[in-house]
Amino acid sequence: MPKELTPLEKLQLLVPGYRGYKAKDLIRQDDFLVRQATILKLETALTNLSNSESQIVRTDPFSPLLKNIEDTISQIRTIIGLLNSAQGGGADIYARYKIFTEQLDEIYKNDLQMVSIADQIVTLSNFPDQVYQIKSLLGNLKTVLLNRTKLLFPPETR
Repeated sequence: MPKELTPLEKLQLLVPGYRGYKAKDLIRQDDFLVRQATILKLETALTNLSNSESQIVRTDPFSPLLKNIEDTISQIRTIIGLLNSAQGGGADIYARYKIFTEQLDEIYKNDLQMVSIADQIVTLSNFPDQVYQIKSLLGNLKTVLLNRTKLLFPPETR
C-alpha cells in the first residue's frame, strides 16, 4: 500500500462500498467502444474492397490486382479477429496494476492512432489501386495493437 493516499483514494475509502470499480468499469467500456469503432471501420473497408474486387473480376478476371486485394482482405479479417478476441482493457487487471495519468495519456494516444489508421484504411479502400498503401497501414495497425497490449497489460501483470 502506498505511503500516502491520493484525494480520490481517500474519498473512495470514505464512501461505503465504492472502491473505484466505476472507474475500472469505464475503462473497460471505453476500451470496448474504441475496439468496436475500429472494427466497424475495418468492416467498411472490407465491403469496399470486396465491391472493387467484384468489379475488377467482371472487367479483367486475370488482373494481378485481384491477388493483392484478396491478400489485403485476409489481413483485415485477421486484424478484426484480433480486435474481437482481445481481452478488454482493465479486465480485472487493475486490481493488481495501477494506471497513472501518464499511462492513460499513452493509452489515449494509442487509441487515437488505432482509430485514425482505420479511418485512412476506409478512405483508401475506395481506390483498389491503393492496396499497397492499405497493406502498409495494416502493418502500422498491427504495431499499434501490440503497443496497446503492452499499455493495458504490462509485462509484470501478463
